[in-house]
Amino acid sequence: MLPEFQETTTFLLDLAEKANRILLRYYSPAGISFSVKADSSRVTEADLEVNRMVIEEVEKNYPDFKVLAEEESNNTKDSKKLFVVDPLDGTLNFTLGSPLFCFSAAVVIDGKSVAGVISNPLAKRTLLAEEGKGTWLIEENKKMLVSNKKDFDHALINCGYKETEFSALLHNLSARTPSLFAVCEYGSMVAIGSFQGAIYLSRCPHDIAGVKIIVEEAGGKVTDIYGEDQRYDKPLRGALISNGILHNELLALIDKSGLRNKLKTIQL
Repeated sequence: MLPEFQETTTFLLDLAEKANRILLRYYSPAGISFSVKADSSRVTEADLEVNRMVIEEVEKNYPDFKVLAEEESNNTKDSKKLFVVDPLDGTLNFTLGSPLFCFSAAVVIDGKSVAGVISNPLAKRTLLAEEGKGTWLIEENKKMLVSNKKDFDHALINCGYKETEFSALLHNLSARTPSLFAVCEYGSMVAIGSFQGAIYLSRCPHDIAGVKIIVEEAGGKVTDIYGEDQRYDKPLRGALISNGILHNELLALIDKSGLRNKLKTIQL
């Protein structure tokens, strides 16, 4: 049975439902048109419409909060109460007609992610979490837990999709686990036990804020790639997401691989 969540947490669920309706209206298995941003990433009308919807809903329902989102934010400077949002996580997949995309959002108070939602409308998989109340798969009213796998034998570690950035890490990991995924996936897959870990070089809070609370409330661990906690209202130092058990070993492999030198520079 679902716990009694805070109003801001149930509001995240409402945002996800509205976002999913927009995303499904644009989605086509044949792919859709897109524009290319200055950083060479793709953006679609779906990204922009969901982003606008979130800002409008937050301004209407929670005027004391601000929105920090991938495509557009509103007056976030000096605000300690934020909705941190990725309107369409997996835009590349979306433009190709792949079903691997989702809406991701978090409630961030003074830099700390305290509630989050990640929702894939095609998979009909919505994960909702709040600090101290666990991570729940809404469609099945089921509490989720990370994998209890204690070693790298056939472990699945998501290393993003830009192989050149991860080449040294992939080499070192391949000596530990024959089942290595280097695909664009969601860190939240760690929360349902499908992956044992995920490593990101992103410095954007919207990429990880929702994942942070969802994975940790499922029993996992999320840090920067130095193994430290970090704020989710400022540029990140990447992210290491794990079932907790393999976290230190993954940190050692990151250190051995020199991956920290690959962190991208961004400005919020």
